[in-house]
Formats: sequence, C-alpha cells, structure tokens
Amino acid sequence: MKRILFVFLDGIGLGPAGPDNPLSNDAGAAFRRLAGGAPWVRALPKRATSDHVVRPLDATLGMDGLPQSGTGQATLFTGVNCAERVGRHFGPYPHSATHDVLDHENLFHRVQGLPAVPDGGVAFANAFPPQFFEAPSRRWTVTTRCCAGAGVPLRDQEALRARRAVPADLTAEGWRDALQLDVSPRTPADTAQALFDTHRSHALTLFEFFHTDKVGHRRIDLAPGVLLERLNRFLGRLLDLLDPVQDTLVVTSDHGNLEDTRHTQHTRNPVPLLAYGWAAPHLADARTLADVTPGIVEAFRTGLDGR
Repeated sequence: MKRILFVFLDGIGLGPAGPDNPLSNDAGAAFRRLAGGAPWVRALPKRATSDHVVRPLDATLGMDGLPQSGTGQATLFTGVNCAERVGRHFGPYPHSATHDVLDHENLFHRVQGLPAVPDGGVAFANAFPPQFFEAPSRRWTVTTRCCAGAGVPLRDQEALRARRAVPADLTAEGWRDALQLDVSPRTPADTAQALFDTHRSHALTLFEFFHTDKVGHRRIDLAPGVLLERLNRFLGRLLDLLDPVQDTLVVTSDHGNLEDTRHTQHTRNPVPLLAYGWAAPHLADARTLADVTPGIVEAFRTGLDGR
C-alpha cells in the first residue's frame, strides 16, 4: 500500500538569512536533505522531480494582518481558504465559520472517502494525556476537530506506552515533568521510529509538532537551537526509514514565527512545503496553504488506483 506521512510543523516560516533566524544557520543535515541541500530561508530554491518537491507556500491567504493558527490550519487541512471565509486571520482555535468545513470536508474525511483507502486507513499519531479526555469542556483545536468530525480516534497514554502513539514534544519530557505521568523518556529518533511504525499501518498518518510555535512565542523555556537539533534527529530518522516508492513524507507549516527571534509574534513570511516520495509530483504546483489537501487527495486518488 502506498502511504503518506504528514508532519505538520507549527510556526515555521521562510525568513531572510541572518543571525535572528535560527533556520539560516546549520539547523542540521536532515533539514538540508529535505530541502535539496539548502537552508530553510527566503531564498530556498524550488525543486520538482519525480520524488522530491521543495517550494514556498503563501500563508497570508490574500488577507491583511498576521496569519493565525485557527484559519491557517483550517485552510491547510481542508483546502478551503478559511481566512477568506472568516474575513480575517483568526486563532489559535478554529472560528465558528469554519466548523462546518472542518467537520465535513477535512483531509481525513476526503482520504477516507476514496474507494481504494481501507476502513481505518487514516491516523492522527499524537498522544493525548488523561487530563485531555477528562476535561469537561474541551476546546477543540483544528486537528482534534478534524479527528472528531471524521471519526478518527485520539490516542491516549496507553497507546503512547505501547508505541502506537507519539509524544508531541518528541521526548515525552512534558508528560513526565509537567504532567507527572509515568511515561518512559524517548529520544527524537525513538519517536520517529514509533511514528513510522504507525505510518506503515495506514494510508495517511498525521503528526502535529507545535513546540516550534511555542518556542517562537517563548512560552516554553527551550532555546531554538536545542529544539531544532531535536527536530533534526527526528526528521533524519524518518528520512532514513522512508522508501520513496511506497512512502511520501510531507512537511509544511501554517505560518511563520520561529524564523524571526527579534519578537514573539507570527510573521507574514511564506512557509516551506517539502515532499519526498512517490506523491511529491502532486504537490509540485502548490502555491498556498489551500493547495496541500487537494494535492494529497489527488495523489491517493491516482496512486492507490495504480495509474
């Protein structure tokens, strides 16, 4: 079965190279492997081959102001310009005007609806702690709302321990230190292996990494360089495991943030789109966040039918 692993990195844009952009230094070999040997900066060279696509995406969606997670992610995971639908950028949670499209037209729904995708063929790999499930009035993020609308189960602490789910921070430090939960420590490479093992059982697997945005906002005490080194080891292991004939790794973001350490706000910079594997050509013409979901759906529509 041909598969796509979608790694969503929250808050990473393509900013000018310089000392204020941690991505313009040598963030690591895996970043350069994904980008065809180049650093993730504004001058990122475009690339389009039979198994590798690199290009910038417009995250402003034709609206003034700073892009936000609520409308950016809703656009990314539905193919509908949700900032235009709302009339402005909105976040961090999904705006009520986007609930219907998130509930009924999201990426999970659209892939599950393809004849060649088996039941249970999509997965959201993030693990959620007990506190999330016990909350009496849970606030749905874009991704969890997509799961709820499409009937994709959210994975819990038991799934994390059994390596059927992965910690959002790559190391499970947050589970142990902040939440005081009995979870074994992980290395980023361990987490990549567990994610890839989950990916092998599904046509589409999504993993959301939001610590890039949190570090950009300085909401957690972690240096950008330390975070990027963890992410580099995680991405490097995924690339080592990937078979481009059967697997495609898709990496992108919803808006800029981490690439400009002079402030803690989002940016209007483009975001990177990197795809490596059989489905890459279906994303070669993507221009904005709204083009990612349609490209993935079309890849499955043609690739799983054998055409």
